[in-house]
Parts: sequence; C-alpha cells; structure tokens
Amino acid sequence: MSVSTLTKTVVINSAFLEEIKDSNTALWLQFSCLHEACNVHEVRSVVLHNLVGLLNDFRDSLALQLALEESYGYVEVPASVMTELSHSVEQVRSQHCTLYLTISDLAEQAEELQYRGWTAEHVDHLVRQVKLFDLQFREHEQAERRLLEVSRPVLRKKQ
Repeated sequence: MSVSTLTKTVVINSAFLEEIKDSNTALWLQFSCLHEACNVHEVRSVVLHNLVGLLNDFRDSLALQLALEESYGYVEVPASVMTELSHSVEQVRSQHCTLYLTISDLAEQAEELQYRGWTAEHVDHLVRQVKLFDLQFREHEQAERRLLEVSRPVLRKKQ
C-alpha cells in the first residue's frame, strides 16, 4: 500500500490581488479618515466619537478586503511549484489575521470608552494604539505591493 501526500505552498495571484487592492477605494478613503482622526487636535470627546464610527466602518471594510485577498489573491499550489518567494508570501498573508484582530480590538475599546466613560489618558492611549495599527497596516500593504512587483516576473517565467 502506498500513500502519497501533497505538500502545498502559497503564491501570489498577482492579477487578482492587484485588482482587489485597486478597486476598493472606500477602504483607502476610510483608512485616510482614520489616520486624519488621530492627528487632529480636537476635544477628546469629539476624537473618541469620531474614532468609534471610523474604527467600526474600517473594521467591516477590512474584513471584506482581507476575505477577498485570501480567496483570490493568494493561491495554494503544490510544493513543486514553490518559488523563492513562497516563504515571504506566507509571512505577509499570515498578517491578515493579526490585522483584523487588532482593528476589532481597537473598535471594541473605542466603543467601551464611549459607553462606559473615558478620561483624556484613555483616549490618548487609544489614539496611540490606532497610530501603531496605522503603521502596521501601511507596512503590510507595502510588503504586499513589493510581493506583487517581484511575483510578476517569477510567474511569467513559469508560464
């Protein structure tokens, strides 16, 4: 009796991933608004109120974006097709879960502050956390864009 196993690896489906990224203008607009909300010098109650709505909206848009990227932008292939990029692709793809959990946590923190009461220190702490998320999300997007650039020639060579 013989048993064969098929090991798989993940590669970028560059055409779909790029289309997904370029077509979701609402996500990028929301992200820009979220960034701006953290850099305004308003009364903290106003900042908190704005963050609650923006974080919830961005979380929902990000969930859709990441689901589309996971479904169509990344493809599992047999390990025999493995490229030198496969490890990097898997690392970048694995950030999706962390990004979504982080934005969900931030949205929940903002809602809790709004409904249970807040202090200036709490709002300032939340703003710092949102800024950190902003940086992480930008770095993730840059990494995906770099993978797109590098994967195009690799995929063309294989065809």
